[in-house]
Amino acid sequence: MRAIEITGAAASKIEGGYPKLSLKDLEQPVDATDNGEFVALQKSGHFVASAYLAQEGNGIGWILSRKENQAINAAFFEQLFRKAFQLRAPLVGQRVTAYRLFNGMGDGLGGLAIDNFDGQILLTWENAGLYHQRAFIMDALNQVLDEYKGVYELKRYQAQATITPVTDLAAFPQQQQVVTENGINYEIQLAGGMRPGLDLAYREVRHQLKNNSHAKLALHLLFDQTGFVTASIIGGAVQSEAVDQKNSAKTNLVAELSANKITQKMPKVRTMDLLGYLDYATKHELKFDVITINLPAFLRSKKGNFNIRKDLNTLLQQVFTLATKEADVFITTETPAVTIKGLRQAAQTALQQLGQAFIEKEAFKQPLDFPFNPEYQRESPIKGLWFKFQR
Repeated sequence: MRAIEITGAAASKIEGGYPKLSLKDLEQPVDATDNGEFVALQKSGHFVASAYLAQEGNGIGWILSRKENQAINAAFFEQLFRKAFQLRAPLVGQRVTAYRLFNGMGDGLGGLAIDNFDGQILLTWENAGLYHQRAFIMDALNQVLDEYKGVYELKRYQAQATITPVTDLAAFPQQQQVVTENGINYEIQLAGGMRPGLDLAYREVRHQLKNNSHAKLALHLLFDQTGFVTASIIGGAVQSEAVDQKNSAKTNLVAELSANKITQKMPKVRTMDLLGYLDYATKHELKFDVITINLPAFLRSKKGNFNIRKDLNTLLQQVFTLATKEADVFITTETPAVTIKGLRQAAQTALQQLGQAFIEKEAFKQPLDFPFNPEYQRESPIKGLWFKFQR
């Protein structure tokens, strides 16, 4: 394993638990590679950590171990997987059939996520470097997986990448797999899909939507892959409107509804600009009893761009004006660009500016299968709030 000298600041940071490498951490930037090379990081000749090198976002690699004599081989990855899979035992006991088996650096290996869709296992590779070490990882996975129907992979670092079966571990590859969550069916896209089609992190939000949509009018903004529309309809929403700018959102939703044999109470789906829809709905004085919005960090729009750091209060004010006096409003996001505190403050300020009385019913955080490293991020990027309006 090649030794690389790092700066004193980098050594302190890594010894404190920080898992990601940047170019400025290296004394000699020319030491960086992008092929997944396993390296020993050292300061003044003293071992600090082992890592692998790969370009991902603004980083050049991830820490693997802080143990000097730790061999980085299939057995190492097997140990990582086994520990993470054991932590998911409560979900298995609750008969949850779709969950994240391994959550990247939150489980000790940045650059890889593994999902279980009722026995169909999907590996998502976030960088090309770790993929170069695929043989070690697949050997380890084969040792740890007890039962599975097939194994698939998605190379997210490639443009227009699609999910492909791992030929020796998916004898009968499937294009779709239906999973059941809280009595609701969701169709997962496998071979040939660009994304699986359901964000597993919002499991608890879907549960509350199902329990709080009966006999209500529902609006779902930027709903693609959240499962919110179907959960609300199954929960008894009498009428639904769903708005998303992605062309694929409607196709994905139709598949969800079909999986649940929903032919009545069909939602009105609008493929249109979000800000344009908000202007339209405000002009026509539309009102809804349940509203969900899944916020992006940034959104391009014909009506102007949205930046969550600058425009959150203004956007939420527009959304809140569409709510009835006793509405339930769910605000979710997976961007680290805003904290749960910042999200709460923006929402509360917007409500106060509108003179709307409210209570906060619940704050949604990362579920058990989405651990994160607090040394890398102060809090999980997965967050959400549920507000109940009051007369």
